[in-house]
Amino acid sequence: MEENNKSLMAFSDNIQIDKNISEEDKMLIEFKIWNLLGKHTERYTMGDSTSVPIEIAEELLNSICFSLGLELRELMNAKEVLMEEDISDLLKTSWSKIASLMERGKKLLEAVRKSSPNIENISYKDTLNEIDRFFNKYDYRFFAHKIDCSIDYQLSNAISEKLQGIEYINEYLKALLIENEFCICFDKDNIIYILNSYCSDYKELLINIFEPILTNAIGLDILGRDILTLEISALQRETLLGIFRNLSEAEILVKLKSSAKSICDILGIVDNEKIEYIQKTAANIYPRIEVGLSIGNIDNIFLSFKYEEDLKESEFIDNDTMDNERLRNLINEINDCRFISDKIAMVKEEVNSLSDLVEVLNLCFWEDEALELFKTLSKEEIYIIKHYLDNKYEAYSSDSQWEIKFMHYIRGLSE
Repeated sequence: MEENNKSLMAFSDNIQIDKNISEEDKMLIEFKIWNLLGKHTERYTMGDSTSVPIEIAEELLNSICFSLGLELRELMNAKEVLMEEDISDLLKTSWSKIASLMERGKKLLEAVRKSSPNIENISYKDTLNEIDRFFNKYDYRFFAHKIDCSIDYQLSNAISEKLQGIEYINEYLKALLIENEFCICFDKDNIIYILNSYCSDYKELLINIFEPILTNAIGLDILGRDILTLEISALQRETLLGIFRNLSEAEILVKLKSSAKSICDILGIVDNEKIEYIQKTAANIYPRIEVGLSIGNIDNIFLSFKYEEDLKESEFIDNDTMDNERLRNLINEINDCRFISDKIAMVKEEVNSLSDLVEVLNLCFWEDEALELFKTLSKEEIYIIKHYLDNKYEAYSSDSQWEIKFMHYIRGLSE
């Protein structure tokens, strides 16, 4: 009984019945709904309403309240309609509205599938399949309020839990369509590189694809860079950190939202609802920036590319390291070289692990010699070295100070 009263109270709030309604009018409306529930229960049980469990009766009442709410919430005279008209007819009319919403939902699902960025993620794929099944089994005549499917893929902005049934499904699909249409403006490989950095298990875990892409685009827009490149370098992160340090919370929020609007302009997104959604996601970044400012590090917010297969194939990923004697001999041979080209050739031929490369850089490459070696490295090898330095303790310093030359070098690449 308590659950039933909650349903009726929620129903009254949903259709905005006058709070000053008289007790007599309230009792009349409740009587009509209880009477409708009795008839509806008989229809559900095919005449044997005495056998229905109380849990089912509560669900039937929730469905009635949801359906009538769809029909009445936009009316100024909802109370009068409930009191004067046959609410059985109102319920049937609401079914037509729900059927229209279902058609709208199917079109939204089709649009979502067509606009998918085709990024492999189990929860994304499973959720779309579940919603497809929802449309096949949605029993809106008896359980219109229910969402009998698993929606595991996380949106950047959660859908209101006040929404039920087809309304929830359609709002979810509308939001996902906005996220999809944003993501497909960017190169798929670049999205994957960002997701690898965001979460290496992005294919299996419950993540949102859109948010890290928007975050990096915002960072690049604030820096005045090309948002379509998506990657943010270590130097650019330091610049962003400096920018945010000089702003108040309110100023950062304004900058995030204005940057989101700027990105929408660049991508040709003009629909106000879409812009507001993207700006809302942008504002949601602030708590993470606040934490980053407190520790002086925003590396996990504004991301650099992280490659997957390319990393595995890189020349300087940690393969078998040399034994100490062989490494000492190589270092001596490199130091005996007169020309930098010979030094680089020996490194390319003999060094196959990151740890050995670091040791050689420490002891064999002085002043601008390291720069010449860096120029011969692939983008993936540059990334590996940068990742190594990013994870070293702050006070790290080599004898040759090659790491300082390296940071100067990659800053030049980002400019």
